[in-house]
Amino acid sequence: MTSATPPDILGARQAGAHPGRPYDRSSDPAILSVALDLLADRPYERVTLDAVATLTGRAKTTLYRRWATKDELLLAAIRSVGHPPEAASLPDSGSLRGDLLAVIDSPWLGGAERRLAVFAGLASAARSSELLAQAIRLEVADPYADVYRRLFERAIERGEVPRDRRARIPLLAEVIPAMSDRRMSSGTAPADRDFFVSLVDGIVLPALLGVPAA
Repeated sequence: MTSATPPDILGARQAGAHPGRPYDRSSDPAILSVALDLLADRPYERVTLDAVATLTGRAKTTLYRRWATKDELLLAAIRSVGHPPEAASLPDSGSLRGDLLAVIDSPWLGGAERRLAVFAGLASAARSSELLAQAIRLEVADPYADVYRRLFERAIERGEVPRDRRARIPLLAEVIPAMSDRRMSSGTAPADRDFFVSLVDGIVLPALLGVPAA
């Protein structure tokens, strides 16, 4: 990782780009939540600062004073999401499959349905902006891959997965994030809960446990 990640760039812009009367940040969480809702509801190209202003009841000039461009606003929205909560506290259902499904069924970002809609919107944004793509990778995709890696390692330590499968972990930890991104980017079929369960049962567990795909 370089010393100038997207959040650093965003902070520098916001700190120096809009001099004058201090900006009241108390409404930022609501504004950023609306930006994510819009991204979940429509393509990146149709997300605008004007639409965010209308839905939040804020003056357009106020939003433009805080975020000079749409990408600045969406960078802030991505940053506001934070990392998946499982990154701080792994689920522990007693089985690897149960743990993987707990990640899927997490209430984070309003539950699986809204979260997947937001992620589909983020995938759309990533195709249009390399800066946003980098932020999404750092804030969402990489932390999820690390969660899966740690779940696989723990399953080995508790004897659920054979130790000789450890070499497969780095690749398998990338499978769910990579294939979900591919599904969301293609738009050919929904990246819904059933899709994620099929990845768990059809690819990840057979590769780790040596059992036939469901």
